[in-house]
Amino acid sequence: MTYQINPTSTETQIIGLVPQCIIDYYSLKCASAEVYLPPGVLKHLKKRGHWDDFIKYYEDIPAMIALPDYVGQNPKEPHTIEIYKVIADHVILPIKLNEADGMFMSSFYILDNGADKIAKRLRTGRLHPYSHFKP
Repeated sequence: MTYQINPTSTETQIIGLVPQCIIDYYSLKCASAEVYLPPGVLKHLKKRGHWDDFIKYYEDIPAMIALPDYVGQNPKEPHTIEIYKVIADHVILPIKLNEADGMFMSSFYILDNGADKIAKRLRTGRLHPYSHFKP
C-alpha cells in the first residue's frame, strides 16, 4: 500500500506501517502497525518551529517509517519509538503509542549535530541500526 501525507489535512491520516520486528522487539501492545498523523500534530509542528523540516521531508515519511536507518526508544517514554533517517539531514520521527487508538507520529524534526547525537545514542544503546531488528 502507498501512503501519502496531506500537510493541509484537518483529518487524521494513516501515514505508514511500523515493521513488525520493531513492534516485537519493544513489546509494543498495539492493535495495528499503522501509524496515524492527527491534525493536532501538524499544529504542534508549526508551534514548535518544525514546520519547515516537516514540509521539506513529509513525502518521505512513509518510507522512513517502513525502512528506517536507526530505531530507538526514549528511556523516559517506554511506550514510544524513535525512527531516525539520514537523508540530506539527520531526521527523527518520534512515534507514541496510545493503546486505545494505536501508534501516532508525535513530532518530526531535523537533529542539530545529528551525526554526533546518533553516534552517542548508538554508544549508549538508546538506538540501534535497523538491521539489529530484522530476523
